[in-house]
Amino acid sequence: MDKLLNNFRQLGSRARDIWSRLSLNQKVLFGGAALMIVIAVAVLAFNSRQVQYEVLYNDLSEKDAAAIVDQLNENKTPYKLEENGATILVPSEVKYQTRLKMAGENLPQGQAGFELFQQNNFAETQSDKKVKYQEALQGELARTIQSLGKIKAARVHLVLPEPSLYSDKEEQPSASIAITTKDNETLTPQEVKGIVHLVANSVENLDPQNIVIVDQNGDLISDNLPEGDGSSTDLVKQQMAMKKEYEKEKQLAIQSMLDETLGKGNSVVRVNVELNFNDADQVDKKYTHDPDGTFVRSEQLTAESGTNQAAQQEGVPGTDTNVPQYTEVNPPAGNSSYDKSSKTRNYEINETQTTTKFS
Repeated sequence: MDKLLNNFRQLGSRARDIWSRLSLNQKVLFGGAALMIVIAVAVLAFNSRQVQYEVLYNDLSEKDAAAIVDQLNENKTPYKLEENGATILVPSEVKYQTRLKMAGENLPQGQAGFELFQQNNFAETQSDKKVKYQEALQGELARTIQSLGKIKAARVHLVLPEPSLYSDKEEQPSASIAITTKDNETLTPQEVKGIVHLVANSVENLDPQNIVIVDQNGDLISDNLPEGDGSSTDLVKQQMAMKKEYEKEKQLAIQSMLDETLGKGNSVVRVNVELNFNDADQVDKKYTHDPDGTFVRSEQLTAESGTNQAAQQEGVPGTDTNVPQYTEVNPPAGNSSYDKSSKTRNYEINETQTTTKFS
């Protein structure tokens, strides 16, 4: 032990001797290098202790976020909340394990669907079951709409009147749908029409005319949808819907540009466009002669020849055969020959056809 202490004392004395022999610049360089090494070691130690967080779920409802946080606290899993609690982050090394645990707890649930009927309650009345069915149907429709590419979130509200004994007093069901699109994208009329018919075919006796859809800006987007049955009235409706959609697209583009330049709320944009829906075809035909000579398109040659032998006529009724005084009763037999030929030749000229469409 004493020998080890003596070695350390000798090393310390040697280091002091070497340090005393160094110039001022050398001492500054050695001090700076030692300080950089200490800082690097400290940074590495800090990074090794720092936990990397990744997104577990985002765009959660308050109900799902609260249920997931309760499960994380119960499992003692560290987490962070962002975007007012709509996004939950967990350490990257337990991300997928945590997702599997949440799936085992049927989280996140989103809007409740037909799984509501998995919970039996013997005290439920017939009215309670009708309300549960309506809530489950609304949840299933919302889930289906949210599965579409441009849809971020959806809420469906159904009005299902009680059936009436009198047909003239029976009320028709209706539906109201509120959607939020991803990155403020705009749905095309055909996409809105698809949502309308999806809901109409999912609810009994629901007329597509009784379905209203609004977007995150509160704009009614289910109005003036193209029908496409071919009548002139529907054609005008399609053209007006196309005009309105084009105006809205240009208005949003100009408004976004002005908002970036002048600030949001400092400008108002109105767009009015005129679209030409005329549809016409123009066909031009030109015929030219081949400078190298005529061009034979098709040719047909027919040649026929032969010999006919006329048979001798016998027993021909009349005077020549019944009066004995006439010596030549029947004319003698004879031969005949014939030759026949025909030629058909079709000539072709150059033709150029140009079709121009105006729409």
